[in-house]
Amino acid sequence: MAKLSTRVWLEIALCAAIATVLDLFIPSPTFAVEVSVKMLPIIFLSLRRGWPAGMLGGFLWGLLQVLLGDAYFLSIIQFLLEYFVAFALVGLAGLLVQPMQTTLVDQSQAYGKQISLAIAALVTGSLARYLIHFLAGVWFWGSYAPEGQSPYLYSFLVNGGAFLSETLTCAIVIALLVKFYPRLILVKNHGKSWT
Repeated sequence: MAKLSTRVWLEIALCAAIATVLDLFIPSPTFAVEVSVKMLPIIFLSLRRGWPAGMLGGFLWGLLQVLLGDAYFLSIIQFLLEYFVAFALVGLAGLLVQPMQTTLVDQSQAYGKQISLAIAALVTGSLARYLIHFLAGVWFWGSYAPEGQSPYLYSFLVNGGAFLSETLTCAIVIALLVKFYPRLILVKNHGKSWT
């Protein structure tokens, strides 16, 4: 990984802080339904600067949650998985940084292609995050399942519902933002998007 510039470090810190504020101050209606856009700052960071910066931003977001007391601790492995690994994996959205930047620079590219790439990036990061939450749900939270219910089903219902609702909410917002504010993602020097 190339050395990150001061500007990129500032973007990482800012996006992690915005994600934390969105997470702390916009509550979800229930545990299994996440009507939230808290992942979007990390998704945008990832689409601007690539997966290394996105994963650092996600890691910092998880760290901020822990430092602000918004974390649940059952065991050290659960804690590390759910607050550091899962949140960092949102940054995998940055695997699509180059095609996304190219479609934004090339004005002849269709809006549909831009939206498709942005949503594919969102689903990549969100799915990676919620896969970790699902596994942690089976391994660590399964004992909280209603009597007679499989820990797999319990974790799938809780984390699957959260994944679908949060990803859908974010997809709607990201489609609008890419349409009306593509500069949120576009980096002028996209050939060096993560330096």
